[in-house]
Amino acid sequence: MADTYDLTTDIGKVRRDIADTDTTDAQFSNDEIDSWIDEAGSVKAAAGLALLAWAAAMGREDESVNTGAWKGDRRDVAGKMRAIAHEYFDLVGYKPAESGAFTQFTVDLGL
Repeated sequence: MADTYDLTTDIGKVRRDIADTDTTDAQFSNDEIDSWIDEAGSVKAAAGLALLAWAAAMGREDESVNTGAWKGDRRDVAGKMRAIAHEYFDLVGYKPAESGAFTQFTVDLGL
């Protein structure tokens, strides 16, 4: 298969790590991937965020998958994607729950 992405860029490296390498039928746009790189601060952590988003999207589709002779459940695939995402986070010490993007706060409106 010919490369359809540029491995010299961070976006290309994230695509490689999440197996979203056919840009003619990509799961994510370059802008989406770039936003994860900005948010996470590293290629591996950005790949983890992308996999979490992809797994979430799979969760909104039909649960059963029939592809040729293989029959499966999207929940199994989504669970594996989440596990890989957390492996990427562990590689770089990224903790999404502690990042600014996931900070929770309460606002007192004085009501």
